[in-house]
Amino acid sequence: MKRLLASQITRALLNKRWVLVFLLAALSFTYGHAQLAPSLGDSSLGALTIWQLILLRGYYGFFAALMAALPFADSFSREKREGLLTSILLRADYRSYLFAKFLAIALSGIAAVLLPAFLLLVVCLIAYPSGPIRLPDLCFFLPLNRNLIPAAACSNPVPGSYLLLSLVFLGLFGSTYAALAMAASLVSKHSIPVFATPILLYAFGYYILPASIRLNWLISTEAALIPAGNLFAALVQYLVAVLLTGFAWLAFRKKERQVLS
Repeated sequence: MKRLLASQITRALLNKRWVLVFLLAALSFTYGHAQLAPSLGDSSLGALTIWQLILLRGYYGFFAALMAALPFADSFSREKREGLLTSILLRADYRSYLFAKFLAIALSGIAAVLLPAFLLLVVCLIAYPSGPIRLPDLCFFLPLNRNLIPAAACSNPVPGSYLLLSLVFLGLFGSTYAALAMAASLVSKHSIPVFATPILLYAFGYYILPASIRLNWLISTEAALIPAGNLFAALVQYLVAVLLTGFAWLAFRKKERQVLS
């Protein structure tokens, strides 16, 4: 099991697709900075605020949904398509194989989303002053009454805790969308559905949720990427992602011969 896990993690973290991951991140950051640049001369913003605005205005969520899946999420589909599972399962139980595959994909998703954003943060800290910092208020409450926000449920975070929470959110986002991509690979032998699934799910939440009368309290899928507003919305989105991934596992779980079919 340890050998299998080490092999999967090595393949996930050391492959040529990481070049494309960083190219996509650079494209998002370049566009985000270009959108923000005209306003930088009129107002003084701190490095942390600029970092967050670049992520928002560069539509990093759309890029990150694909970046999370790119390194390794379609590896299971490729191994099914190329007939490699037969030899793999001769040496390992398929449940152990799937667990190692899932862990490697989740770790690669975390690294693919978090590492470029962290490097951007370092650049912002070097290039821009530390303050002033404008942070969004954070709340956590069940929105039973949309017109009533309990004051006790909201707070203005300090920069250090908000930065830590932002990094946690980026890591969670990467692992979640990588897991959703793997869920697609469990039911498809082709790579395109694996890469398309996280992007389509993110786009659905980004455009449909804010326009929905009943679901607009979920804000958008961007709420799961960058903490702002009611954090309960992000929690619900993560739980839905877990349910979708679990459904795919249940649809696949029957017997070893299903893996080989």
